[in-house]
Amino acid sequence: MLAPCSPRIDGPLRDLVDSSQYREAVSLFLEWSETAPEVTPRSRLLAAQAASRIGEFELADTLATRAQAEFQVLDDKDCLLDCTNVLGAVAFERGSVDQAEAQFQSVMVLAERIGSARFIARAANNLASVAHLRGQRERATGLYRRALDAYRKLDDQRGMIEIAYNLAQSLRESGRLKAALEDCTRAVDAAERVGAGGLRALTRLGRAEMLIESGEFDSASSDIEQAQQLAWLEGNEPHTLESERLKALLALRCGHWGHAYRHAETIRTRASHSGCALIAAESAAIAALALKADRRPVEAAAANDVAIASLVALGANGRLESHARHWRNMAA
Repeated sequence: MLAPCSPRIDGPLRDLVDSSQYREAVSLFLEWSETAPEVTPRSRLLAAQAASRIGEFELADTLATRAQAEFQVLDDKDCLLDCTNVLGAVAFERGSVDQAEAQFQSVMVLAERIGSARFIARAANNLASVAHLRGQRERATGLYRRALDAYRKLDDQRGMIEIAYNLAQSLRESGRLKAALEDCTRAVDAAERVGAGGLRALTRLGRAEMLIESGEFDSASSDIEQAQQLAWLEGNEPHTLESERLKALLALRCGHWGHAYRHAETIRTRASHSGCALIAAESAAIAALALKADRRPVEAAAANDVAIASLVALGANGRLESHARHWRNMAA
């Protein structure tokens, strides 16, 4: 059975979500939910999707959980899969990686059962992100390629660009920085042609980190500024926080250690408050490295303990390896 819909509410919400106006979609839903009697499960789902994009994770979780229960009663499998996907994405951002993996796996199982290429692609991409975080590179690459095959069959340009970007990140973490930068630049160019704001910001942020690593600081700064502007236009708090984290990383690589430490600590606090667990952990790592470079060994050691504990809690084995390498190489 398909879920009931209210054109008066669901239509405008869908238009806002499809045009990446996520903050406006959340505001509209909250306004309507106080007065409109016909708030539907579909409108809750749309608002949950929008809320998850702007970092309103508690609201997204609440709305998606309620909508999921309603769609189970209605046996609307597509909407049920959408709700489960949102719940997994929220859990992943908050650092509940095992919970996120379970949600994404349940999406994959149901998607395979009903033969939904769209949700198989999403689930494979999300499960790959979990594997990537854990440092399981071969598993992540295999899942990314499965997602890419599904998106190609669907001719989903945005999906293909996102996977190309993710594969570039995998190349970077395997030490193939030049190839990764080339592939990420192609993803940036493709995102610009498609015109999706969130994807444009995502790919530029990823390229900026690669440019910082390769010492191309001016180009990195340009990408960060453009991505931050796109994030501001969409009200995308996670992308805004990632932009600021990269500014701290850039300051660290440029030798501005005091500024890098202060900025990283500010972003760590903001990200923790917002529920962006990985950004908080990576900001903690930058703060620790900045203190070590600034010859503040006691503070650096304490900050390093915080960074390591945060990354361990996430199971972020790839990031742990990278941080340990930078820690060893950082002059004290």
